[in-house]
Amino acid sequence: MPVSANELSEYLEKLSDCEVQMADAEQECEIYHAKKTQDIFKKRREITQKIPQFWYIVLAQCEDFAEYVRPEDLKYMEQITDIYVHRDVADSQASHYRNYSITFLFQKGENAGENGGVQASDVPLQSVTKKFSFEKKDGKDVMFSEAVEFAWPAELCEICPAEIRKQKNGEYTPEQRKLYRQGMRSFFAFFEWTGRKPGKEFRGGEDLALLIAEEVFPSAVNLYVEAMNSEEDSEVDSLEGEELDVSEDEENESENESEEPELKRQKKWAILGNTCDWICEECDLEINSGKAWIQVKRVLS
Repeated sequence: MPVSANELSEYLEKLSDCEVQMADAEQECEIYHAKKTQDIFKKRREITQKIPQFWYIVLAQCEDFAEYVRPEDLKYMEQITDIYVHRDVADSQASHYRNYSITFLFQKGENAGENGGVQASDVPLQSVTKKFSFEKKDGKDVMFSEAVEFAWPAELCEICPAEIRKQKNGEYTPEQRKLYRQGMRSFFAFFEWTGRKPGKEFRGGEDLALLIAEEVFPSAVNLYVEAMNSEEDSEVDSLEGEELDVSEDEENESENESEEPELKRQKKWAILGNTCDWICEECDLEINSGKAWIQVKRVLS
């Protein structure tokens, strides 16, 4: 049945009202969810801090996270012993119901000496909280943040953007520009991200923050379990694929024993399979993004 222009305009206005009501309902649901789950996440936090390498394995299992980490940064991820997302609206009247903060805890790495001293290959012991807030811009919620101080590993200080800014005298030298750009591609430059200087900050800062807050953190237990199941399945498949050769003499058996560690390495890497996204420079082996991290220590040990 045809409708007049006035009737269509009226219907569209009513549809617009429905959309506003839906948005309000979704906001109420998010606030309710934040308040109901915050205590549960606190309880979960106490448990996960007791599980060795929990967050290291979780981050490794999240393939999207690998997009924001340089190969040179990977070894430092093992020092992340806690990640916690706090929703402001859970216990206070927030300026925006979506505002939140992410806290990262870095503890000393395996390279620390007996006296607990920090080595050049370690991220210094520190707890860093980065806050994120939302503002209306052109009718949409846009996320911003404030830069927070973060102590970089000593061996990466030469590419730390904050250090380079301190050292520059007037204009950046070509070498400083090169190092500065390298530093801005590091995961650690994320702590400087504000969202107010497009093209001059850590790439994808908003996307990484949302990935951690909305996917990695709430789904951490599932990611951890998936990683463990994947590890077990890989080991079972590897064992089932092996055949025992009993026809060789003792001399050949001795030779096989000497080759066994290398064969095991190759089989473990083969399990990772498919397209490789980055290369581990230390062992010159191609590694499938994300999930490979879990295997690194076992393979290289």
